[in-house]
Amino acid sequence: MRRLDSGALSVLGVGLAAVAIGPPAVVRAAARPEAATARCSPGAHTLSSYGERVYPETGNGGYTSVHTEVDLRYSAATNTFLPGNHVVLTELATQCLSSFTLDFEPSGAGGSSASALSVSAVTVDGKPADFRFVQPTYPGDPSGQEDPDPRAHEASQGVPVGGPAQNPLPPACSPELPAEGAPLDSQDGTQCPADKLQITPRRPLRGGASFVVDVAYTGRPGVHKDADGEEEGWFRAPDGSLVATEPIGARTWMPLNDHPSAKPTYSFHETVEAGKVAVANGVLTGAVANPPGADFPAGSVTWNWESAAPVASYLVQSSIGDYALSAHTGADGVTYYEAQDEAIPRARQKRNAAIMAQQEAVTEFEGRFNGPFPFASDGVLVGTPVVSFAEEMQSMISFNAGVAELPLLWHENMHQWWGDNVSESSYEMTFFKEGLAEWMESYVFPARSLHGEAFERAMMRRFNRAYASAGDYWTIAPSHPFAYSLFDASSTYERPAAAYEALRRILGADAFDATLQGLQHEHGGGAIGESQLEAAFQEALSDQAPACHVRLAQFFGEWFDTAYAPGGGAQRPRITGPGLAGDEFYGAPGGCPAP
Repeated sequence: MRRLDSGALSVLGVGLAAVAIGPPAVVRAAARPEAATARCSPGAHTLSSYGERVYPETGNGGYTSVHTEVDLRYSAATNTFLPGNHVVLTELATQCLSSFTLDFEPSGAGGSSASALSVSAVTVDGKPADFRFVQPTYPGDPSGQEDPDPRAHEASQGVPVGGPAQNPLPPACSPELPAEGAPLDSQDGTQCPADKLQITPRRPLRGGASFVVDVAYTGRPGVHKDADGEEEGWFRAPDGSLVATEPIGARTWMPLNDHPSAKPTYSFHETVEAGKVAVANGVLTGAVANPPGADFPAGSVTWNWESAAPVASYLVQSSIGDYALSAHTGADGVTYYEAQDEAIPRARQKRNAAIMAQQEAVTEFEGRFNGPFPFASDGVLVGTPVVSFAEEMQSMISFNAGVAELPLLWHENMHQWWGDNVSESSYEMTFFKEGLAEWMESYVFPARSLHGEAFERAMMRRFNRAYASAGDYWTIAPSHPFAYSLFDASSTYERPAAAYEALRRILGADAFDATLQGLQHEHGGGAIGESQLEAAFQEALSDQAPACHVRLAQFFGEWFDTAYAPGGGAQRPRITGPGLAGDEFYGAPGGCPAP
């Protein structure tokens, strides 16, 4: 993601024919003795740890997400999910489950733009299941997930909740600010919304067994107001929708395990008015024309997309409208899609198309650092709603307000490796992938036409400008954000980007690139934590002496984990890299020799 400061089908190379896509194989739990079921318990209502302050309510435990089939019936004219709309989730139980939860926002706090969805039925392995919406409880609550103490269900930007009642407990959720610019603590101590869909099957689900959950729902998808007052989710366009959901907006339009480490594969079957185009993740496998019916008097079309690669929750694409969609196969074998809303003025469409056409070259250049492109397809979608950020939706980047921008394309395309293929293990790790994307946008992109020493001098000048920053630039530790500062320009983007450039000089360019490629190979399709990230760079040191490891650990602590007093100067990291402003890494007392 990059926060911003400010219906006809074209050539596709796929047939408009039905594609039979079978459901994943399912192992159903068998009947078991009463003694065995007595050991079953509800799955955790979060994947966060005790005391976490950045969206502690997100994710759900007791199972692993395997595959999700999105079967939408959507009226673009009314922005409504129609009867027959449902999502089918294949999960793998990691314990014996008496119940489990999904993240879903039936009604948000965004006023007329909030979601207003209603669940009509839930089945588990084809059998009706009980369901209800419950509040999250703070992670690790010893009194259980339905703690009767209302303080266990309160929102806060910090730990503990605080507020007039001085609640000593950690927050159960991050608050939804009523508007951007509202006091950050204005919602501290309020009750968390009931956005956990708790499902109780007829019989407990055996640990180790697969099970299939089918959630049928209708109504209006919408947006979620975030902890900084901005919006994400399903944005309404005059001719349909645009999806941009980081960090937790996917729940505004579908039930899911809404955590970046939860990464199922996806199938999409999206039925919309004839003439509309549905764009999703992965590869378009076909579009089927349907005859007129009660919901679609002029007929409809079902768009089928497949993502064989796992997709993190906030990267699920589903934008619908008058998109002109085209595709071509690149020299690298990747299918490149381009989609623009036809309401965009023609002159702007032409400028956008010139930028979008560069994606294959951008991908090739970024692959020199990251290794082969990780997905079968890549793409860009430009919609008309005004959103405060562009987003790296996996294999189908979202631009908004009718404008594609080349520097942002370099940023969001870098995310296809970092954030998409290798995801963050928690929201506290957002800096790791935003820092790499910012490094590509702010360091490499401006110097891309230079070579040798000229390239290195340009990179050095950019680092030195960043390192001279004063004021509040260094006051938030990248690895310890608040929910409201999760996308802070300095702590999440610029400071980590500068750290990566210093790290590239510490290790040497070849070792740095090899480490990035090794991380892609080892963690692709999954998620990574800070210790795993730092360990990979430690292994790349040319000198494996203990003193070198200690000094690099100090580097990471200063750049990623330390909050400094305002002002810059001495209030900033001291260790940088060879040739850069600062105390350097090599040659300092107790440091390491240059490679």
